[in-house]
Amino acid sequence: ILIGLVGSEMCIRDRYMTCFTRCGSGCCPNTPNPIWVFGSCSNNNNVINPVILSSFGFFQNTLGGPVVVNGIIPVTLANSQGSKITASTTTAGAVNLTPGTYEITYFVNATIPASTNVTVGLRANGIPVVGSTATATGTATNQTTISKTIVLTVTANTTLELFNAGVDTLTISNANIVVKEL
Repeated sequence: ILIGLVGSEMCIRDRYMTCFTRCGSGCCPNTPNPIWVFGSCSNNNNVINPVILSSFGFFQNTLGGPVVVNGIIPVTLANSQGSKITASTTTAGAVNLTPGTYEITYFVNATIPASTNVTVGLRANGIPVVGSTATATGTATNQTTISKTIVLTVTANTTLELFNAGVDTLTISNANIVVKEL
């Protein structure tokens, strides 16, 4: 006797959850909690698990490149639902949030610099967001991934930036920000 659910049964069980994928739609039985996915086709099939069906925005940077100290790690809008979370019209590579409370998750893949630390964080209207920085330590030239999730309440239209909060120029290969309204 096998105990557990197969793919379609797991989709039924978790039907009230969803996630964003950059290619195709259907059930994701290979994720930690199998969930229904939606999206438009791109280069690969990355799954962010889960994004509830409220207002959300998925922003990405797949071009990579160097980011100077305190420089913005630019992201562009890949997919969204609703009008509360958009690409900034005033700061290139940033996110615009209207008043509300948001769960914000970022992921950055970078090469570890000579200082052996990669530190990134979020800024709201140019001011670092308390509790939003994350640091990874490792051997110079190795790759690392940093991720962090925070809850942020804004009372006015806000420009949100992902930025290099470290002491060295970073070379990133990929960055994503997922914002969902709570």
